[in-house]
Formats: sequence, structure tokens, C-alpha cells
Amino acid sequence: MSEQKLNQIEQMLSDLIHSVGTLKVFFEEEKEENQRRFEQIDKRFEQIDKRFEQIDRRFEQIDKRFEQIDRRFEHVDNRFDEMLAELRVNKVEHDYMATRLFRAEMELDNLKEQLAKK
Repeated sequence: MSEQKLNQIEQMLSDLIHSVGTLKVFFEEEKEENQRRFEQIDKRFEQIDKRFEQIDRRFEQIDKRFEQIDRRFEHVDNRFDEMLAELRVNKVEHDYMATRLFRAEMELDNLKEQLAKK
């Protein structure tokens, strides 16, 4: 082979090695950049996870509060039922007493009439 051909092949190999080196540097930079991006994404996911945990705790607090409110309503409802039952008893007693008073007044009127006739 001629010297010129050898020089030409050597130059082509040198250019190829240089190109491969440049590509290697480029790919390593891209790899580092991708790694940095993935780290940022991981940090963002950690933040999102923390936020979801906060939201979950808040929902638990809200759920406990609703349970308290539900127990209060149940207590008020029971008390209301008790008061209605008491009012029904009072009404029955009131009706009974009103009837007795009416009868007593009728008997008193009858006695007055009988005394007035004598």
C-alpha cells in the first residue's frame, strides 16, 4: 500500500475515533442530564406523595368530625323522641284532668240546682 493510502486510512481512523469520542461525551452529557431530570421528577413525586398524605390526614380529620356531628344528631334525635313521648303523656294527663274538671263542674252545677230547689 502506498504511503498516501496509509495516511488517508490513518486520518479516517483518527476522524472516526474523534467522532466516537465526541459522541461518547455527548451521550454521557445526555445521560447526566436525564439522570438530573429523573432526580427532579423523583423529588416532585415525593412532594406529591407528601401532599396526598396531608390530604389523606385531612380527610381523616373531616371523617372524625362528621362522626362527631352524626353522634350529636343522634343524641338530639333521641332527646327529641323522649320529649315527644313526654309531651304525649302530658297531653293524655291534661285531657284526663280536663275531663275530670268538666265532670266535677257538671256535678257541682247539679248539686247547686238541687240545693236551690230545696
